[in-house]
Amino acid sequence: MSYRPADLMLRGWHLAVTCLVGFWVVFLLAPIVVAVAVSFTATEYPVFPPQGISLRWYANALSSSWFRESLAVSAVVALAATTLSVLLGTSGAYVLSRRGVPGQRLLEFVLMSPLIIPSVAIGFALFHLVVQFGLQKISFINLVIAHAVVTLPFILRPVWASLIGSNRSLEEAALSLGATPWEAFRHVTLPAVLPGVVAGAIISFTFSFNDVTVAVFLVGPTTKTLPVELMSQIEYTPDPTPAAITAIIMAITFIFFMVVERTVGLKIFARSE
Repeated sequence: MSYRPADLMLRGWHLAVTCLVGFWVVFLLAPIVVAVAVSFTATEYPVFPPQGISLRWYANALSSSWFRESLAVSAVVALAATTLSVLLGTSGAYVLSRRGVPGQRLLEFVLMSPLIIPSVAIGFALFHLVVQFGLQKISFINLVIAHAVVTLPFILRPVWASLIGSNRSLEEAALSLGATPWEAFRHVTLPAVLPGVVAGAIISFTFSFNDVTVAVFLVGPTTKTLPVELMSQIEYTPDPTPAAITAIIMAITFIFFMVVERTVGLKIFARSE
């Protein structure tokens, strides 16, 4: 059976795309598989494939005070930073989409700049600012503000897109019927952009919780996030405990997104654009 040149080119294209997708799937999943497998090894050092099966490293991780403390710090910092970025991002998106602001183009660039400026540059700049003003003792507040800055675009962008696509006449109708601007925003505008707010908040929390590039410049002796502490343990601890912690965090992340799917649904990320 003979094929036309066009059919051969199409088959070759499909094969190339399939191989490329397969490569990236393996590239992304291989580190996860290796980390989970190493966490079950019975040896005193990380080895792949694991030699024997043991849960001792999970027990060691859960009994480690540094893991519990840094996990709590990461969760609180991420929650506080996400709350702050939601408030600022939603307010900023509303102002930018509804009212003419002097220097709006420049303001847009400044607010969205964390998406294009490398995180290491932002972290070093914030570290220099903290040192200049002598704010090293308030490392927790420094972390919250820094993470709010870098996660602000994740809120601003989807909420802004939702506001532009919403029907503004509904808000104007509410105002004409006697509602205050706050009541119109709360009962008309906010429900329309809520998918964008929730999607942005989920992304912001995940980014803040897993950030190491910015946090490594701002952590203090008593305020260390889990990614920074985990990086230190990987460097100085020869046993597979960090691999077990990595597996635990992946399990928590999986459960978190399962809860999101069961409650608001993962389609909320598509509706937010």
